[in-house]
Amino acid sequence: MTSFSGDLFDGRSSQAHPVSASLDGGQLHLTGEDIALVFSLEQIDIAPPVGAARGVVHLPEGRELHSIDLTALAALSQATATNRPERWARHLESRLGYALVALLVSVLVMFAGLRWGVPAVAQLAAHTLPAGLERNIGEESLSLMDKFSLSPSRLPLSRQRTLTQQLAAQCRKQACPPHQLLFRNSTLFGANAMALPGGAIVVTDALVGLALNNTELIAVIAHELGHVAHRHSLRLALQSIGAGVILVAVTGDIGSVTDLAAGLPSLLLQKGYSRDMEREADAYALAWLNTACIPPRHFADILGRLDKDTTDSTTLLDSHPGTHQRLEPFLVPHLCS
Repeated sequence: MTSFSGDLFDGRSSQAHPVSASLDGGQLHLTGEDIALVFSLEQIDIAPPVGAARGVVHLPEGRELHSIDLTALAALSQATATNRPERWARHLESRLGYALVALLVSVLVMFAGLRWGVPAVAQLAAHTLPAGLERNIGEESLSLMDKFSLSPSRLPLSRQRTLTQQLAAQCRKQACPPHQLLFRNSTLFGANAMALPGGAIVVTDALVGLALNNTELIAVIAHELGHVAHRHSLRLALQSIGAGVILVAVTGDIGSVTDLAAGLPSLLLQKGYSRDMEREADAYALAWLNTACIPPRHFADILGRLDKDTTDSTTLLDSHPGTHQRLEPFLVPHLCS
């Protein structure tokens, strides 16, 4: 016979009634002051204790029996053969080996979620987000950057106009994602080019000064067109700000625009794109340059020069794959047809 003590709640008030409980002959007997109750095992439902919490025995008519006698409750649980999840949780947590395995599995699941799950959800959200909302995010991001990290370009308008016309001429010959080419001066970003949500591509004066010719700049812009086509900047913002914002973004809630816009400039400056995103943009640029009959080596030339430029702490290469790996495909001779 299994005996233990506990508190009985009658289901009508919050008052606890101390009782003695015993399991005898397939029945649960409860006795206390003015209390004498008998229940068959089919009438009770046991929620075994989890951690230091008391176990709860659910009785007919809303009654509950609470007890901290873990041994007795375990015996009662075995007798009723309940399949409640709490019973298995108690069984597993009481064994160190299972607990360590559960901890390892939890860490692996969390790592997999951050490494693959969040980026995958961000990619889905980025391609689900309405184009108008994406443009709003890009416009707010650019507005913030113009206030704090960018200033008007000092390049001659003729140089800006020439580059814009050369890019437009190439885009009339082959497909280009919707974009807007902008020029800015920035001591913070240095020699850099950035693609913002909605298609704005910002080229800094320092990058123009580093290029030996306009073709090199067009090659870099082709790389940024790859970021625009794959919505990389929006994906970067979504996956970095968190899964909660991703879910909001999928629903098209415009209230999240300010949060995304405010976080994007610092992400581009401090983290840059992921290696996978850079590889996608490089592949896009290589195909684009080959189609345009522009020797891909122009991209390799300016990229190699950027890598040697140590005057700025942040460059186009931040968080990118190894330069040598990136240069190899662009050094292969291409015969334009």
